[in-house]
Amino acid sequence: MKRIWLFSFILMFTLIYSSHATSAPKGKAIFGFAGSVKTFDPHRITGFSNSSHYPMVFDNLIFRTKDGRLVPKLAKSYRQINSTLWEFELQKGVKFSNGEDMDAHAVKFSLERIVNPKLKSRQISYFRNIKKVEVVNKYTARVHLNKRDMFFLPPLSQYGQIVPPKYYSSKSKKHLARNPVGSGPYILKKWKGKYQFHYEAVSNYWDKRYLPQIKTVIVNIIPEPTTRMAALVAGDVDFADSVSPQLITMAKANPQVEVVAVPSSRTCYLYPIIKKGSPWANVKVRQAVNYALDKDALVNTVLEGYGRVIPTNVGPDSYGFNPALKPYPYNPAKAKKLLSDAGYGKGISTEIWMPLGRYLKGKAVAEAMVNMLSKVGIKAKLKVAEWGVVKKRMKARWKPKVKSFLRMGCRMDSNLHSEHMYAGTIHSRSTWGGFREKWMDNLIDDARATVDDAKRLKKYQEVNKVIHEKAIMGFLYQQHQVVAKNKRLNYTPRTNGFVIPAELSLK
Repeated sequence: MKRIWLFSFILMFTLIYSSHATSAPKGKAIFGFAGSVKTFDPHRITGFSNSSHYPMVFDNLIFRTKDGRLVPKLAKSYRQINSTLWEFELQKGVKFSNGEDMDAHAVKFSLERIVNPKLKSRQISYFRNIKKVEVVNKYTARVHLNKRDMFFLPPLSQYGQIVPPKYYSSKSKKHLARNPVGSGPYILKKWKGKYQFHYEAVSNYWDKRYLPQIKTVIVNIIPEPTTRMAALVAGDVDFADSVSPQLITMAKANPQVEVVAVPSSRTCYLYPIIKKGSPWANVKVRQAVNYALDKDALVNTVLEGYGRVIPTNVGPDSYGFNPALKPYPYNPAKAKKLLSDAGYGKGISTEIWMPLGRYLKGKAVAEAMVNMLSKVGIKAKLKVAEWGVVKKRMKARWKPKVKSFLRMGCRMDSNLHSEHMYAGTIHSRSTWGGFREKWMDNLIDDARATVDDAKRLKKYQEVNKVIHEKAIMGFLYQQHQVVAKNKRLNYTPRTNGFVIPAELSLK
């Protein structure tokens, strides 16, 4: 009897899966996104917005599922042969949309293209450890690393897209920027102006686990939040990302619109540029900043509850999170004492720089922080500017004549790993960080090179403990991911915050 039931269950599952796997994509859906892409050459740049577009056209060796797990994709399987050698067995019979074979030669070309200095890829920070890629046979590739690196795999799920060698070696950068070729579930049929992308589903997509369900996907880039929401309410788009809390009432004006809000890994913080001789070089001053900021008030009042307070810049969904750490409590009296003990009893004057429109209610949060800091003697002048202006200021931050300042930042931990957050803010090599200490680099690098899983996890947790105790930044919160959509769309949020239209379907 049990055997009959088991056979029936397997048969039913097979029929359901087969039905899904063979169903042809249908219908059209229009998405309104806040951020765009500058180039469709997948190896040249980094950026969160790319991660909504690139998976439409390109495939990676590995893939991160919606719940955060890493699974094989173009790689049928993979294994670590030793501490500096990874082997990838590839899917057979996969072709790029131009007819070229997806094989080990394509893997070698793609990964070595990223680390080629001539390309000047911003992704090289993730892959600079690649020594060479070896073609063992047509469907087996080995990646040799210069040194042990246990953070090698996660970035391969976001970057390192595999492309056809003949096409990408014969076309100009300008051509490749707007005419991508990949093995993904969609083809970019039209890129209209700067702000509209027209995708058509591949009818015979090779990966039956992730068949595209919507035939035509159009993505309109609508940077202004209110305009984006108005387009959804009016029925001009079916999906709007990055919804501000104050616009949720507007969304609910249309009974066909549904708001989806979930915790995310986008972590916000206030960090100082820590230069010798500045107040921020004193750990007591940095701790005072943490005690002066009422994080619960920021989340409950300014963000209207759409966030969660965390103890460091690494949240609970990320590898290496230390559950023993607690957020700094709001204690302005203690903040004042720490400032006095550090020799700044008369106060500190500084600037807070933040980019305009880049973070959820960022300006309102920054204004609230200015007020909180002023109550303990830190007088901060808020400097809100376009991202290009802030970027220029950040690039000059280590020049001797540039005074130390504070900057508000928010970083999505798209790799769900402490290392990703360190690369953005803590390590000396970080693009935008404000901390440069060799001893900290050594702690981080040692954790990254530790092969034993249990020991590596403990080391990352210890690094996070040190970051917390040293108050390397003002730890704030993780904002919720809030989107709104037409009820005719099926949508499940991803742990890493990406919104990939290829994963949605029509009811």
